[in-house]
Amino acid sequence: MKTPICPFDAKSGVLCARCEEKLHAGAITQDDVDAAVRLSRVAGKSQDVDGFTLAKGARVDDEFVLVLRGPDVMSLRGNESLAENIENEFGQKVRFVESEASERGLVESLFHPARVLSVNQFWLPDGNKLTKAVVSKSGKKADVEKVQKIAKAVRNIELLVEFEK
Repeated sequence: MKTPICPFDAKSGVLCARCEEKLHAGAITQDDVDAAVRLSRVAGKSQDVDGFTLAKGARVDDEFVLVLRGPDVMSLRGNESLAENIENEFGQKVRFVESEASERGLVESLFHPARVLSVNQFWLPDGNKLTKAVVSKSGKKADVEKVQKIAKAVRNIELLVEFEK
């Protein structure tokens, strides 16, 4: 399993000098470390998880977001018991997001199973970028505020959400 920290650190839960320096320099976060350690525990019990590549971990409110390679996310969506084992290890709801996904792909996965009708980027006069997503009516069940926080935490995307009329 590949993680933002060394494999030995992920298994032991103690950071080496190099990984400690990455943490203090801001190259990785404490959430990345926590995700790597917990996912490593699951990998010890499941060979499927042992082949995963963890790009990032982020805690958003009462959920944990794991940013994994696309094939890893697909295997989790096809294996509910494995996803459940990971949630049990984390002790909270876990969302799985593809690391290679485009902005549109990220927004679609966050609103799944609702359909995302369009995703557009707007450059504001102050130089910041705003991403606007139009979601089908079935997406009104989604917690929009949480989706916005996840998009910000995972990819630094300022997300504006509208629903079809």
